Amino acid sequence: MEEYSSKNRPVVSVIGMGYVGLCLSAGLSKFGTKVYCYDIDPTIIQALKNKETPIHEPKLPELLSKGLEQKVLIPTNDIKTAIMKSTVTFICVGTPCDETGYIDLSNIKNVSKVIGQILRDKDDYHVVSIKSTVIPGTTDTHMIPLIEKYSGKRAGSDFGACMTPEFLKEGAAIDDFLNPDKIVIGSYDKKSSDLMYKVWQDFWPSKIEKDIFVFCDLRTAEMIKYANNSFLATKISFINELANLAEIFGVDIKIVSKAIGMDKRISPYFLNAGLGFGGSCFPKDVKALYSAGKQAGYDPKLLNSVLEANKVQPFRPYHILKSVLKDLRGKRIAILGLSFKPNTDDVRSAPSLQITQKLLEENCFIQAYDPVATHNFKLAINAPDKDRIDYFSTYEEALKDTDAAIFTTEWEEFYEIDVDTFKKQMKNPLIIDGRRIFDPNMFKGSGIIYYGIGFSKSTKFAPK
Repeated sequence: MEEYSSKNRPVVSVIGMGYVGLCLSAGLSKFGTKVYCYDIDPTIIQALKNKETPIHEPKLPELLSKGLEQKVLIPTNDIKTAIMKSTVTFICVGTPCDETGYIDLSNIKNVSKVIGQILRDKDDYHVVSIKSTVIPGTTDTHMIPLIEKYSGKRAGSDFGACMTPEFLKEGAAIDDFLNPDKIVIGSYDKKSSDLMYKVWQDFWPSKIEKDIFVFCDLRTAEMIKYANNSFLATKISFINELANLAEIFGVDIKIVSKAIGMDKRISPYFLNAGLGFGGSCFPKDVKALYSAGKQAGYDPKLLNSVLEANKVQPFRPYHILKSVLKDLRGKRIAILGLSFKPNTDDVRSAPSLQITQKLLEENCFIQAYDPVATHNFKLAINAPDKDRIDYFSTYEEALKDTDAAIFTTEWEEFYEIDVDTFKKQMKNPLIIDGRRIFDPNMFKGSGIIYYGIGFSKSTKFAPK
């Protein structure tokens, strides 16, 4: 029997309580939408019932707790109950990518099969939407046929199908959900999109007037997600390439970034030079789109260049260390910031992993600190000599008696570190600022050697 949320909104079921599923569920529940939360892992569901969140995301614990207390957020181990009592189902399962860029759709296929089996016993019209990131063609060539096969029903007449990509930034996902730039609804037909629209329509009255909804077909929605992430990744690789040139030319890339970002055609966003992009989305999505293009007989050269540039960027601090210290054997190096970006505990494809592994190969000793990502880093680091990594609970402790400090994540607390702290804690103060946290001028006359990505006062280069 179907239920109804407040304001007669459709009741929703969310399959997969990973990052996307959790944030979606919490965000919907804030507006009074009743959400059934399901995951194949019963420990995740039990954790939710206990008001525990398996990921670090600002404002998420508060929203989940409130949703549970108000009984609009309902964790369940029974996927059939979740689907039978809802009108709209969001598929938020993982779509892992291998080194070649091949997307594994087994989770999508398995869930589609199960949903089909459940819908066979359901009389009411039901909309199923993929929210996971999938290559164009996935929804109409995999999800829909599998649901039709196992339900005995037809898309369009008996059930609806949508693809509604998410555009949440880790570390700011809840704010992004509450203040979206756009809502993309890719649909099989108008009936599907009309019902999906009802899920969102009265959340942001002022924004609806600004026409934030994009209605399109399924494949276009799938492509929008890849285009979005690939473009942002391209901006990052582009500014990092310019940063490397800036060091050669004796230029400060921060000033260059500020100036070009003032151009309305460019915008200032994603123009902060650093150590490359990481996380669960950008590396995977660019690689997957490139791989899909190759599979289709087209060579997306620009996407390949974005990946190649990002592959080498995390090693900039290593090359700087090598040029200054020469022999790195036995050196103590502080790695400050382990997550791929601030305000998250996600270390997937984090530059800190690559830098640490490289320094261990050089027989360095690592003193690491991160406010929230240490546990995940320990699980992710894959090096035979990882016993030479010591983890600390403060950045002061991590800096103690080190030969150099590499800043790999721009956590807010790092902006408070002053010259005296470096001089007091470090043996030989050499700072490699991989995220341009510090003003280079603060180190003038301090005796501290400072290197910032994209910063140089060198006048050696002269054009011929």
